[in-house]
Amino acid sequence: SVNYRFQKGYELGVNLSGDQLQDVDPGLVTFFNTPKFRYNITFGNSKINNSNWGFNVLYRWQDEMLWEGTFGTGDVESFGTLDAQVNYRLQKIRSMIKLGATNLLNKYYNSAFGNPSVGGLYYISFGYNVF
Repeated sequence: SVNYRFQKGYELGVNLSGDQLQDVDPGLVTFFNTPKFRYNITFGNSKINNSNWGFNVLYRWQDEMLWEGTFGTGDVESFGTLDAQVNYRLQKIRSMIKLGATNLLNKYYNSAFGNPSVGGLYYISFGYNVF
């Protein structure tokens, strides 16, 4: 992974990970349900221009994989999602309000064979005594 902080508090981060089994006997069911590659790219600023406003945007991508389980085996397609949030700090009461979404574009995907499809999740939150 690599993270870089720009001037004025902007940050960019990228991470890539990969997993692959090697030297496995043919026909052995490993239940190693992990994609070969996946990555995240994030960009944000927790205090835009030293104000109480902040934001973060994250793109997540996962490679296709063969999912093996006791009830079935099947392919899981690759997918990518976009997450985003904006926040506002309430300095006087050491609190924060956040408005955001995971899978902002509501593009349905499956993370495992036999699982239900996952859509977008949208939220507003209030955190007290967070800084």
